[in-house]
Amino acid sequence: MDVAWIATDPGSGDLALKENRSDVDGFMSRLRHLLSVGQGYTEVRRVDTDYPQLTFSYRGGYAVMHLFASPDDCRLLRGDGGRPATKSVDVPVLGGDCTFSGDVVSNVTRATAAVVAFMDGAPAERLGEWVRL
Repeated sequence: MDVAWIATDPGSGDLALKENRSDVDGFMSRLRHLLSVGQGYTEVRRVDTDYPQLTFSYRGGYAVMHLFASPDDCRLLRGDGGRPATKSVDVPVLGGDCTFSGDVVSNVTRATAAVVAFMDGAPAERLGEWVRL
């Protein structure tokens, strides 16, 4: 399967302005590279459709994922319970950092597994519980 994606540059931290198209292995290579630098942001979708689209934002061991099911339907993946709802986390998103409460924060391993499952063709609903914004 081919995917369309944008991601922060691992060296500069700047978001690429041009969408890339590659096979899943190409995207996962970039994601692994981002994980090795400790923070990053990426958006990914299947090339045959604009939606659904996933975003993956992370810093350190914490990640936040958005699901854009349509232009008017944005959701956050409910956290895995590893961070209390009263504790916040800052992660990179479009245009800079954003603060999220712990109830939508997952560990990087769980979030990465959700991205891999999506790339393997799993419907977004099977990736976890999504909270509407």
